[in-house]
Amino acid sequence: MKTTKIDWCDSTINAIVGCSNGCEYCYARKLNDRFHFVKNWNEMEFFPQRLEQLKCKNPKAIFMDSMSDFGLWKKEHLHEVLMAIDKNPQHAYIFLTKTNKDIINKFNDNERQNIFTGRSITKGIFPGVEMHYDFLSIEPLHAPVGIQFDLLPNLKNVIIGAETGNRKGKIIPKREWVDSIVKQCDKRNVKVFMKESLRKLMGADFRQDKLVWYDYIEEVKKWH
Repeated sequence: MKTTKIDWCDSTINAIVGCSNGCEYCYARKLNDRFHFVKNWNEMEFFPQRLEQLKCKNPKAIFMDSMSDFGLWKKEHLHEVLMAIDKNPQHAYIFLTKTNKDIINKFNDNERQNIFTGRSITKGIFPGVEMHYDFLSIEPLHAPVGIQFDLLPNLKNVIIGAETGNRKGKIIPKREWVDSIVKQCDKRNVKVFMKESLRKLMGADFRQDKLVWYDYIEEVKKWH
């Protein structure tokens, strides 16, 4: 289990590595180009032995697919990950996707209280149909975003972040884009978490509301 610089979780475990989404700003693909975790980034590889790391007793908020997209996983691999989660209920597990496949809503219909799923978007109006996500990750923010809250009945948090790195064509977010998202969330009592990449832009209005998975972590610590 690796500690991480991602400021909305404690650790990452990537039992599956690789992604075929082809996002031009993808930091994970750049890391793979540098360190060669898998030979072909577009073909996901499963490393089931990494799930053994979940046995650590100290409760953590763990991002499970920082080097892939769980919406693209094979069903048998997803099943094996879920079985490992069931054996280790002390952690909060965070999954993020860019897909709208049926597997997402089926995944979110589960009764596991320690799994939190989110959708990654960068611009536009979202969603077009009802989706059962716990959070939205609007990163990198590339244009104004409109959130249809009535179609997101489970939504608790919205994470906002700017594009980092030195990509040619990198988009710098405008203050009014962030302000608009915050206004929409406040109107619906949805908590906002701004990544450190927005601290300078937002100044005194920079904020990091509590994330829903840390409510779970607090409850777990009460059990021990």
